[in-house]
Amino acid sequence: MTSRRSVRWHITGLALLAIVPVAAGALSVHLRLLRSEPSANARLAAAPTQVKLWFSQRAELAVTSIKLRSGSGATAVERVLAPLSRASANDAPITANVGAALAPGHFEVVWRTMARDGHVLNGVIPFDVGGTPAQR
Repeated sequence: MTSRRSVRWHITGLALLAIVPVAAGALSVHLRLLRSEPSANARLAAAPTQVKLWFSQRAELAVTSIKLRSGSGATAVERVLAPLSRASANDAPITANVGAALAPGHFEVVWRTMARDGHVLNGVIPFDVGGTPAQR
């Protein structure tokens, strides 16, 4: 015969088994960067004219920022890329114009955005323009 304590433990264990897949699924619904142009650590022969970011969910364009950083340390120069745009399709990338042509060297796309649920996400995408990687 099974004791009440044993039955309670079995019920608790079954409840935990039911919760774990739901919790794991909830973690995967957060906004994340799927891909970018330029891609991380790309070595480009020619400077890009645009930066494009694709996300797993529709990011809020109104609170998205994309900056381009060159140099490092005290000599780093950062400029905001604008205007930001997106086509009406849900899977369309957020696009920002680079503006003036980039000289050969090392650059980083610094971005920040937010999903509708308020989840904030940010990142850095390093890339090089020119034949060889620039000194970092």
